[in-house]
Formats: sequence, C-alpha cells, structure tokens
Amino acid sequence: MNMDNTDLASAVSGVGSDTFGEQWSMSLVEQLTSLEGRINRLRYLTSNIVLLIPGIIYLVIALFVVGLIWVFTGLPEFIFDFLAGLVTIPILYPFYAISVKRLQDMNWGDGWITYLQVYTAITALFLLTPIGSSVEYTLGLIIDIMSIPFIVCLFAPGEKGPNRFGPDPLG
Repeated sequence: MNMDNTDLASAVSGVGSDTFGEQWSMSLVEQLTSLEGRINRLRYLTSNIVLLIPGIIYLVIALFVVGLIWVFTGLPEFIFDFLAGLVTIPILYPFYAISVKRLQDMNWGDGWITYLQVYTAITALFLLTPIGSSVEYTLGLIIDIMSIPFIVCLFAPGEKGPNRFGPDPLG
C-alpha cells in the first residue's frame, strides 16, 4: 500500500481515519481476484485488455492438451466439447471480478451484481454445450443480448468520492 507520512500518522493515531481519508490501493492480483473495492473506467478497460493476452495463451495451451487427449483416446466429440468448455471456465472469474468492482464503482451493487452472476453462469453453460447445437445457438443469443447493458461500464462515470464499496479509485 502506498502511503505517505501523513496518511500513516493518521492511520496510527486514528485521527482522520474516516472513509474520506481512505486511499485507493489495489494490486493487480486483487483487481483480478477480489470481489471487494472499486475500479474506474480506464482500469476496467485496461484490465480487460491485459487479461486477454494471458487468457489467449492459456486457451491455446489448454485446448491443445484437450485436443491431444481427444485424438489419442478417441472420445466422442460431445465429450471433447464439454472438456474444452471446462478448461475455459477459469478465465471467466477474473472478468467477473473486474466487472463486479466496476459496478461497485458506479454504486450499482445488489441487482446488477446478481445480473452479472446470471450472465456469467449462462456463459459457463454456453462453453459446456456441444459446438453447433441449437442449445449453443440459443445460449449464444442470450449472452449477446445480456451483454448489452455492460457496455455502460465503459462509458458511465463512477460515483465521486467514497461509497459503500470503498474509496474513490480516482482519489
């Protein structure tokens, strides 16, 4: 945590330690894994972009391994589709965590976070369905429609000052 001497002194003495005195301090790991706190629009966008690079590398390696298993074992195609979806699910959590913090920055907790949970669950189901099936098509359409409100996360400003989810990430 980056604190200067006055912040450290107020933290130790208890003077000025109300929520307005808090500083935003979150490591990259906390941004990608924690469900607490807030992130601003720029961090939301850059975190999503930065997460794409290791995510793609992970997917290439994981799907290559699953493909090798499929080729050498002769498993049915629907089992391959299920395994391929299963190895992609861990990528969903960091995107979910980033989105939760962004919604909290806009002070849109509660119902919107439930909406995000439903969206993430449907996305996980989509990943587990056989490729080319009508179920996959239907879930893909639902995901596309449900993702439209999340565009707001890129453009809507966060709440100024601290809110119930933490200090303002912009200070």
